[in-house]
Amino acid sequence: MRITIVCPHCNSRGIARAMEKESRIAWKIDFQCDDVTCGHTYRTRLLITPGKSLPVHASVDTLIAA
Repeated sequence: MRITIVCPHCNSRGIARAMEKESRIAWKIDFQCDDVTCGHTYRTRLLITPGKSLPVHASVDTLIAA
């Protein structure tokens, strides 16, 4: 799996080149623009936040309908 995000400089595809784990829930991800004429590099931060708690007994069908 390749992580990509739009380059903020030229709107081409930016590809993740390096990841650094900061904690159990946070990473720094370095991206490089795939357009060789741009070549912009930038750093993002990925932070996992708590989602909605699911009941232990919930089925997949119940979750899809919600």
